[in-house]
Amino acid sequence: MNVGLIILFVYLLVLLGIAVYASKQDKRNITDFATGGGLGIFILTLTFSATYHSAYAFMGAGGFAYNNGIGWWCNGLWTVLPGVLFWIWGRRFWYLGKRYGYLSISEYASDVYQSKTVGVLVTLITMVFTIPYVAIQAIGCSYIFQTVSGGLLSYTAGALIFFAIMIVLVWLGGMKGVAITDAAQGVFMFAGLLGGSLWVILANYPSVPAAYQAAFESVPELFTMPGPKGVVTAQDWVSRWVIITFGMMMFPQVTLRFFAGRSLRVMKWSAVFSSAYLTLIYVFTPAVGMMGRVLMPDLAAPDTIFPELLLKYTPAVFAALIISGALAAAMSTGDSQLHATSTMVATDIYKKFMNKQADEQVMYRIAKVGVLIIGLASVIFALTRPTALADLLVLSNGGVAVLVPTVIGGLYWKRATRQAAVISIVVGEICMIAMTFVFKVSPLSLSGALWSMFISLVIFIVVSLLTKPHPHTTEVVGSLNEYFKEDDEQREQEFKNEASPA
Repeated sequence: MNVGLIILFVYLLVLLGIAVYASKQDKRNITDFATGGGLGIFILTLTFSATYHSAYAFMGAGGFAYNNGIGWWCNGLWTVLPGVLFWIWGRRFWYLGKRYGYLSISEYASDVYQSKTVGVLVTLITMVFTIPYVAIQAIGCSYIFQTVSGGLLSYTAGALIFFAIMIVLVWLGGMKGVAITDAAQGVFMFAGLLGGSLWVILANYPSVPAAYQAAFESVPELFTMPGPKGVVTAQDWVSRWVIITFGMMMFPQVTLRFFAGRSLRVMKWSAVFSSAYLTLIYVFTPAVGMMGRVLMPDLAAPDTIFPELLLKYTPAVFAALIISGALAAAMSTGDSQLHATSTMVATDIYKKFMNKQADEQVMYRIAKVGVLIIGLASVIFALTRPTALADLLVLSNGGVAVLVPTVIGGLYWKRATRQAAVISIVVGEICMIAMTFVFKVSPLSLSGALWSMFISLVIFIVVSLLTKPHPHTTEVVGSLNEYFKEDDEQREQEFKNEASPA
């Protein structure tokens, strides 16, 4: 009897139970499906943090440190900054959601630029590049099931189990179910990664510094830059943190949470706690990856180093429980991605182009159909067994990072124009695809994704200066600037007053 598999399946049953509970609270309309009816600090912090971190936290991060050493700490910036951006950008989206009723970033982009083309481009790009990101979670779960089962479950079986559970979670619970399960998984993930890492380290060495010392004596190249394989150069470091930090904030599973906070106070404290969570969860990761290089120098799949160490150096039940935390990391991101993209199917495709008269209940049903469509597309992609998790992460983020000038420009710049938005997105994506898949060039050794984002930014600024902004763009940015001159409490009171009957 495989104790590890039993624990994993019990864990999955608990998640399904939470989803069933959430489904009983569901109001069965698109607004509740999309935003959960307004989330509090605890739930919003954990659903944002757990969604932001994925299977990469348990799998890819350790594998990157195993291969490339101390340079992994380039991640430091893209664990702190997400919480900062969640507040700086998120509060502006939160305000616009309250004022204009946006349920997605595509709705915002289409309205602020008064252009369906801009909205369609944002929808298509975020959906296309979310699918490979969902595949990251499936790959991580497949590794987990393979490792825990001792090879009894194949990669394909693991991927199919992952997608089946994920689809049911989103189908039943919508945002409320996803957020509650994310919160539970976020706590489990945090305790599992920290507790499991420390146990593995102390099972082999008297302290964390001793683990680093052993790694240094055995493989000193791990403590050099750019590392044993020459990967973590200054250019790679800049490319990685810029693209991952800004790109992640464009994914629909993240942007949807900009609109989900109950209040600005909730947004502010969720931002603070998220930065702490996202940074602290990785405290022991470099030590685990590098000591793994000493203990298992010939590991065929470095991304599996953490679960391999758990299974070898900790009791079976404990290892299975901690590996369930890895499953939590993958599920919490995967279900949020599936939920966000299915919401976009209803609000940004069906409502705009197929049935403009669709009411909340019809859109709710279409969103559920979207769960099946996006889930199927994602599992097909995952079964092609794409490249390593860290590389796939950068590719997915690079695709959506091109949207940053357009999406953020509409929040701050009255001169931003629809022509600039369309041209910068189209040219940026062409550059991204060409530099990644066709020419495979990287001028100055900066990534093609970073160059594409920079080109998109330059085009956005130049074309905006040469064209005339729509009055509505000026109005939206002006209302944001005026609103955020006041303090938070006064702004909250204004919304309460507006919501009260005259």
